[in-house]
Amino acid sequence: MKKSNIKSRFLLLFAVAATSMTAVSCSDYLTDDPADKFTNDNFWQSEDNVKTFSWVNYDTFYGYGNGTTIGLSFFYYHGSDYRVDDNLSAFTFYQMPVTAATTNVYSWNKYYTLIRRCNLMLDKIPTVPMAQEKKNHYIGVAKFFRAYTYFRLVQKFGDVPYTDKFLAQADAEVYAPAKPRAEIMDKVIAELQEAADLMLAADDKNVTVNKYTAYAALSNACLYEGTYRKYHLGQDGSVYLNKAKTASLAIMNNPSYKLNADWKGLYNSVELLGNTEVILAKRYLTNVLMHSLQNYTNTSTIQYGLTKWAADSYVTTNGLPIQQTGNSQFTGDDTAAKTFANRDPRFGKTVNPANYGYKGKPFGTTALVSMSGYVFELYNNPATTGPDVTTGGRNYTDAPLFTLSEVYLNYAEACAELGTATNSDLDLSINKVRTRAGIAPLTTDGVNASAGGVQINDPRRTSSLEQLTGVVNPLIWEVRRERQIEFMSWTTLRQADIYRWKKGDYLDTNKNPDVNLGARIGTPVGSQTVVDANGYVKIYPVSTRTFEPKHYLMNIPTNDIDLYKAQGVELKQNPGW
Repeated sequence: MKKSNIKSRFLLLFAVAATSMTAVSCSDYLTDDPADKFTNDNFWQSEDNVKTFSWVNYDTFYGYGNGTTIGLSFFYYHGSDYRVDDNLSAFTFYQMPVTAATTNVYSWNKYYTLIRRCNLMLDKIPTVPMAQEKKNHYIGVAKFFRAYTYFRLVQKFGDVPYTDKFLAQADAEVYAPAKPRAEIMDKVIAELQEAADLMLAADDKNVTVNKYTAYAALSNACLYEGTYRKYHLGQDGSVYLNKAKTASLAIMNNPSYKLNADWKGLYNSVELLGNTEVILAKRYLTNVLMHSLQNYTNTSTIQYGLTKWAADSYVTTNGLPIQQTGNSQFTGDDTAAKTFANRDPRFGKTVNPANYGYKGKPFGTTALVSMSGYVFELYNNPATTGPDVTTGGRNYTDAPLFTLSEVYLNYAEACAELGTATNSDLDLSINKVRTRAGIAPLTTDGVNASAGGVQINDPRRTSSLEQLTGVVNPLIWEVRRERQIEFMSWTTLRQADIYRWKKGDYLDTNKNPDVNLGARIGTPVGSQTVVDANGYVKIYPVSTRTFEPKHYLMNIPTNDIDLYKAQGVELKQNPGW
């Protein structure tokens, strides 16, 4: 358990930041403020005030969720913002939306509120008396959050309104037309580089943003833009892919960052403060800020479950796909013992490798039941017990937000997409991740991929599902597989990958039946669990999900379109909505 003096410090920071947020958000509407309260005029007097104001910005990182709220999370859960992926099957079936929503609180409203806060910081910080180095740092902090928030807006909505000024409510520029997504992304990339140049190399270790957080975000944004332009727009994204490599190398060449010995420790550790693999962490502190993820995976009546599509992606320890002809390490999947034999060890760390649990056959003494039969255990920590595990809102394991492993795989993917990948590139990046995991490293001729001297030939790579939007070369396929496995249940990251690759068909249960299947249990005990002709759990026996091209972007909230229209400005709806 973490020390109480640290808890008190964080509690104070959150309380002061919340107070400052309230004062500033009201400042546009008050003409005379009470003398004993902060106002927009008297708040900006010290470095401490700037720091505490910046803390509210971190609320944008949901991590494992807050308190008993489970829908707002980067990991494991589906729900808000149409967050569905191909790895996990929720206890409630989520269909892709058909009609446009009137509002979007989580991505539209909250993101623009955060951008306005950043614009205010950038307006006021130059006037605050503090050392120039710290002034530069907090300017960089504001630029980081503004740029990263616009990046996420573009990911979700495409063309969006853009402003880099702190505007009064009555300012006509509040209703400026949307700018093209490409123009905004160029601004995002430039500003993240500025943030990296301005920020300190370390500030509160890895629980506040610093120079290397900006490089990690820059790596993500450039990889996204390079692959989006290639797969969605048919354009050359090499400029952005090369920038992704450069940003990744800025972190990879820093000896302070190293992979942990244990992969699972990223997701079940009580303390990630100062962890050498974690570039930015969200800390949870007893009686200050806690979550419910452990409680959910240890006590739920019906867990989310791993899909067959995800389970079949785990290679054997020789690095070969289980579907590859001649792979003798794969012995079948008609029992749990066979399914997990010789497989990538991350498989057995993510879900229980000994037994399945499903309706009609609960798992163990805790009687856990999974939608798919695979019982999720990634977030379990043996050192946390009792109510700290089994009570909602009392879990305090920390959540990773930016990690070295992601940077390594960004670099490997950029090299593979550029067609320039060498064995040295793979050894610098993806092979470090695979070696840590316990599977054979990759070699390449720039296009093909081999493991242990055997060329990889995964029949899924050229399947009819892949041909719907285009088959990629073997090396790109294996890098994508590695991302899927390394970040298993990191829901927001997986969905973002699927969308930028233009592989939304993975989510469509008609085009990808394996996303609606689970473990192979043969004949179930009782009649509560339905199986297909081959004995695989049918997760949603009567439900289907259709993915349409419009789903790559969310709809612009119709209330905002109407609001702009009332001001004489057209805010265009996204295609298909």
